[in-house]
Amino acid sequence: MKAAKASPRGPFSAIAVPMMTPQDILNGAGAMANVEFVSAYPNRPLRAEDAYAAFTGDVLANLLTHCGWQVTREYYVNDAGPQADALARGIFARLTNAEHFEDSETTAITEAVRAAIASDLLQSGEETWLPDVRRAAIAAALASIKADLASLNVRFDVFTPDTNVAAESALPKLLQSFASKGLLTDASGAPLAEAPAKPTGRLMLDTPQLGDARKRPLTGAEGRYTYFAYDLAYHQHKLARGFSLLVDVFRKDYGSYGPGLAAGVSVMSAGKAELQTSLLEPVLGARREDAPPALGELLAYYGAQSLRRLYLSHEAGTPLELACDADTRQALQAAEDTHLAALALPAAQTPEALLEGYAAALKASMTEKTPQSLMAYTDTLATALTEAGAASVRAKAQLTQCRHLLGLT
Repeated sequence: MKAAKASPRGPFSAIAVPMMTPQDILNGAGAMANVEFVSAYPNRPLRAEDAYAAFTGDVLANLLTHCGWQVTREYYVNDAGPQADALARGIFARLTNAEHFEDSETTAITEAVRAAIASDLLQSGEETWLPDVRRAAIAAALASIKADLASLNVRFDVFTPDTNVAAESALPKLLQSFASKGLLTDASGAPLAEAPAKPTGRLMLDTPQLGDARKRPLTGAEGRYTYFAYDLAYHQHKLARGFSLLVDVFRKDYGSYGPGLAAGVSVMSAGKAELQTSLLEPVLGARREDAPPALGELLAYYGAQSLRRLYLSHEAGTPLELACDADTRQALQAAEDTHLAALALPAAQTPEALLEGYAAALKASMTEKTPQSLMAYTDTLATALTEAGAASVRAKAQLTQCRHLLGLT
């Protein structure tokens, strides 16, 4: 890994900011990479936008593995904090007053946990029932999520719960490490040599020293830790496991969030690790004012493989508009038929020019953290081979490899 020159400003100047070159990415050489994707809150089944993250993260993990990285596919499980408590309270309300609620995603989870909750527990105070109901609700929701992922043919190596990260206990030490590097400031911008044991006001991480556009709040006006601070603690947990490349798959509206997180990773790893992000376009219905179809409906209509192709073929830079459309389904099947026809062609020499785009497509997909370049090349190659009416062993091997990397086999 090559590193940029350190900032000349402040105590942090001794720490270099890593900048992986495209060649670094294409030559993992056995280093460890973590790809975190989907990570939807465990309070509902997966949705159409989650499938976009699932397919994208799956392909990026395949690509990194192909390039020599030791890859861990990670799903972060938010099983602690206010949202998990809110889910537990919603489940409790439905367990004790079911007739007052209409069918919903929360109602479905309620029915899944009903048998696991003892009736006498529901007669106790919240401090008694909340942990058990929360645990059962998260487990039921996560079981549903894992079933959805299996339907998409997407696997994970690890599901990391927030309770294992223990961010709340890790943050005071983390803030002190920022202070020792001259990167912790108060709300006025004044640097702090010591982090308060219990923050009572706004604290900022001075990430512009690393090229970020603005400082990042670590606590709010009343001293409560921000989502960004908790996210840093989670990424520190990843770094402690030895990863030198972290890849996060985010929605595009997180685009301004990523640079601050990347700067934080650089600080926490002393310049030895790098965070890169894959930003996904919005997922909309065919009429933009409508929500996209439910994931189960999309899977039933297209099937997992065609649905994957639909997501990976979508034009980067534009919203992904989804509908259960007969013409779209026919086009997706026709593209698959072209791939299979190319693989069944008689053997003959294939012009080298047809195969030269592979390296560029692989590099683009890896450095841009998007599978679309490789998907487009694979379709182009299959079409060219079928039009030629013959394919060399090398051409078929390349097409097969592309399909494997894209998860189409």
